[in-house]
Amino acid sequence: MVVLKPEKSLMPPAANLDEVFQATDPQPLASGDPYFVDLSKARDSAATVRLRQAIEKCPRERHGAIAFSGHRWSGKSTELRQLGKALGASCFMIFLDVGQYLDPLDVDYTDIFLLVSRQLLEELRNQNVPLSEGLLKDVENWFREVTKESEESVKLSAGVAVEAKMGAEIPFLARLLAKCTADAKVGSSTKVSTRQKLDTYFSGLASNTNVLLTAASAALRDAGKPHQLLIVFDNLDRLPPDKSERLFFEHGSQLQQMACHAVYTVSIDTYYHGRVLGNVFPSRVILPNVKLRKGKLDDQPNPAGIAGLLEVIRRRLDVDALLSPPTLAQEFVKLSGGSVRQLIRLLREAALSADGRGLGTIDREALEDAERSLRRDFEGALAPSDYALLARTWAAKGIDKEDAYMQLLSNLAILEYNGKEWWHDVNPLIESIHAFQTLTQKPRSGTSKRRSSR
Repeated sequence: MVVLKPEKSLMPPAANLDEVFQATDPQPLASGDPYFVDLSKARDSAATVRLRQAIEKCPRERHGAIAFSGHRWSGKSTELRQLGKALGASCFMIFLDVGQYLDPLDVDYTDIFLLVSRQLLEELRNQNVPLSEGLLKDVENWFREVTKESEESVKLSAGVAVEAKMGAEIPFLARLLAKCTADAKVGSSTKVSTRQKLDTYFSGLASNTNVLLTAASAALRDAGKPHQLLIVFDNLDRLPPDKSERLFFEHGSQLQQMACHAVYTVSIDTYYHGRVLGNVFPSRVILPNVKLRKGKLDDQPNPAGIAGLLEVIRRRLDVDALLSPPTLAQEFVKLSGGSVRQLIRLLREAALSADGRGLGTIDREALEDAERSLRRDFEGALAPSDYALLARTWAAKGIDKEDAYMQLLSNLAILEYNGKEWWHDVNPLIESIHAFQTLTQKPRSGTSKRRSSR
């Protein structure tokens, strides 16, 4: 597996508020990170196992293309970073945060193929694994002819200038690919024309990309290195709905033509789109939130889910030293709704509140401040008409496949859970909003109730 970031050394949980800010940095966790908690049982989901099986069980002569979805910030990036380790020593994984290389609001399928070729050559260079000069020259000639790029035009590219700082002599093909992907990221005037050319000659683009992928796998094997190629395209789920639909529905068949295993992150609203993603991607996996109740109609607490998120807190914070009282950890878990990112945000906001009031520990008032802060985000985003849909979801524990519901699912106003059964519920931060309670006649929960129970 290719590790893009150094793994953290084993560290104790945060013991003071300054350390809490570091411990609640909402970034994906690299493989081996001490903050990582296996939440499979807590989610009551085999999603990560299914993801691995889709690759491991794929016939040798074929390659798997998998659509991987879930709520934004549900932990998909963290789970994907663990995937290479789970697949074992034969896996050579290239993890691509697409937004780092391409325009995160406008990704074309041709951009994806260019990025694969570019990063593959870079990874091979990092591994000191050469490819045949003749093969590289043939691929280079094709890209030269189609893109009409020259030594001079490539030399003037800002994207290539940055790459040149690496110090080593970079082959022209690598520099040309760097220029094309840099143009796609910054919206260069050549972006549209390059896409049109590559779209017209897509069979050649796919063929030359696959020549590189196949040769890379063989070269890695000959060098005694892991050679089962897996490319993960992370953060494609952040595309706007129209761009996402175009990429995955109109060009999904092209995305499956790469001579490697590939995982594409897909937004949850695209996953449930009426055009049916399963008709394009037979292999699909969705990562649900952690279950804090046993089931759709069973509101009894789910011990595995609660324990899993309590462990997430304990890995990051010294609960006995920082939470006053330590039982506040369970209230943070309840307010999270089973969303790991929401849990981390609540802890961070509470630490800011406590620090701002000159305290050394997180008290109940800090928890309530954090709840209010995140709730205001929803109050600012939700339209009056949204509350009727939320009330209906709360009552039925389900949603319809309408655009309005998909938007609420996308922005975490509605949360999804599955396992032996599948259901939806309203984010607990919304339950204390007056507009919601008016429609549901739901007794006011949260702050006032907690204060009266002291």
